[in-house]
Amino acid sequence: MTVNPYNDEEQKVSQVQRMFNRIAPTYDKLNRIISLGLDNSWRQRAIELLAPFQPKELLDIATGTGDLAIDLVRTIPSIKSIIGADISAEMMRYGQEKVRNLGMEDIISFQQEDCTNLSFPDKSFDAVTIAFGIRNFEDIPQSAKELYRVLRPGKPVVILELTEPKNKILKLGYDFYTSKFIPWAGRKISDDDNAYDYLPKSIAAAPQREAMLQIFKEAGFTETYYKSLFPGTCTIYVAVK
Repeated sequence: MTVNPYNDEEQKVSQVQRMFNRIAPTYDKLNRIISLGLDNSWRQRAIELLAPFQPKELLDIATGTGDLAIDLVRTIPSIKSIIGADISAEMMRYGQEKVRNLGMEDIISFQQEDCTNLSFPDKSFDAVTIAFGIRNFEDIPQSAKELYRVLRPGKPVVILELTEPKNKILKLGYDFYTSKFIPWAGRKISDDDNAYDYLPKSIAAAPQREAMLQIFKEAGFTETYYKSLFPGTCTIYVAVK
């Protein structure tokens, strides 16, 4: 099932681009609030799974304002370069400002890309990362094939994504939080009411856990697994070429 931010007539990719351009000024603040501050620790858990691969050249897709790219440079010494790719120029503009302020512009660069048709040559990267972005993709199976194409053999894709808890009691609390609090917080802080109504719907509509791994297996990845983070509202996926 495809869920779009605004309507069923336009392509999802153009709607997602417009949505993130609109919410870019408040994105970081709202991310901290709606994740209850857990997004930082979730990113660190994903980085822990990536670190043993010692990547040098890395592609961070759906990079947004660059939080994961920045954390990667701070944490993994082997990294020589990161291209942060996103469909939203406004999100990357805020990311570029953060990177400049941190003096990381020699390592982290930004590039506007469509993840279903990446501009990079085959076998360009030692790793690909995606944080809180794959559920927004227009075509996840096609994107998985593109990630496989641009990765070098033996190298991983590491994906961090929001998921629904399996536990029925936790799911009740999650449903209330995502259907009531998140849209309310979005309306208070963001200029786009639709964006945070779309968020819980996009989580529910996206492939989760085994279903997500199956997509990457069908794209050619040979080793795949996932790790759920308490309380089940975030999952890390790892797929190795």
